[in-house]
Amino acid sequence: MFVKLPRPDTVLVQNPPAIPTLVLCVMVCWWHKAQLVIDWHNFGYTIMSLTMGRRHPLVAIARWYEWFFGRQATSHLCVSKAMQLFLQAEWGITATVFYDTPPTWFHKANLHEQHELCTRIAADLNAPMHDDDPAYHVRSSYSQHHFDTVQDKPKHAEAVGLLRSDFNVFTQLVEGKPQLKPVRPALLVSSTSWTLDEDFGILLQAALQYEQMAASSNGSLPGLVIAVTGKGPQKAMYEEKMQQLRLQHVAFRTLWLEASDYALLLGSADLGVCLHTSSSGLDLPMKVVDMFGCGLPVCAASYDCIDELVKEGQTGLLFDCYQQLADQWVALFQGFPKNPSKQLLHMQQQVQQRQDNWSASWEKLIRIFA
Repeated sequence: MFVKLPRPDTVLVQNPPAIPTLVLCVMVCWWHKAQLVIDWHNFGYTIMSLTMGRRHPLVAIARWYEWFFGRQATSHLCVSKAMQLFLQAEWGITATVFYDTPPTWFHKANLHEQHELCTRIAADLNAPMHDDDPAYHVRSSYSQHHFDTVQDKPKHAEAVGLLRSDFNVFTQLVEGKPQLKPVRPALLVSSTSWTLDEDFGILLQAALQYEQMAASSNGSLPGLVIAVTGKGPQKAMYEEKMQQLRLQHVAFRTLWLEASDYALLLGSADLGVCLHTSSSGLDLPMKVVDMFGCGLPVCAASYDCIDELVKEGQTGLLFDCYQQLADQWVALFQGFPKNPSKQLLHMQQQVQQRQDNWSASWEKLIRIFA
């Protein structure tokens, strides 16, 4: 960066990561006599505090480091008004709010795209997590009673073709044209890095509550397929907990997709779920921005500044506990898919009318710092 990097006029760096990124960027800008612009997405010291605790000496040092070297920048951006107020009041930094926007190629998937994706990743969507998984009985031509008497469900299901890798539970071809199946589960998507700033136990408990309500609903509540995308340190632990629940009306699927397929999955889903609560309470989840870019409303965990992004009852719903999340699913999916709720349709319409444009936002940014 000191020798091989062509001499820049401006260095734009996203924070975090803060260590050693900030000090290196300060030194490079001093060497090249360039401007340094910091794009504050969160704070490194608050992420450290999730595992070390707020009072740990290293957290205090990291906070000082971020404050000191952050103040050396020429200009600042941040992702929320709440963060803007914090930076000004606590660190004497004046920042411009610049909300994240989704990539231009994120969009609501059309029926052809939905059918192609759901058929192509059917093997992942069909892979059961336990012996009572909905994958074993949702396609059975036998009665549920007959299926329940089978001793070895995996072998029986394989023998009668219930786990065909190309079976698509969401869409079908009718006279060569893709259509949504009139009887299908609702598709929910939650993307995660499986870290401590997301309490996945809330999602599991909400699924358990929904399971109990769906079992006694006389068929008015659909099954749910909850696709969870991403990699991270707590993934294996939560996969084991998903298996132990042995739900029959809710199917968890953990996926790792290419970026293009991830966007298509969001654009094909019925509802997004965000468990992000922010280590600082000041940042906004990019995953929700991506969901909105694909026309997908969201149920999001509530915290201090999330309402800057999710407009209650318009682009999504906010929840404080697993019971509230389960109740939201019941309200949104009662009668689905034949008679979808007015609230779900309204939120889907509101999200699809959002005018998020990355190119326009970037041009606005250039004018600010030109």
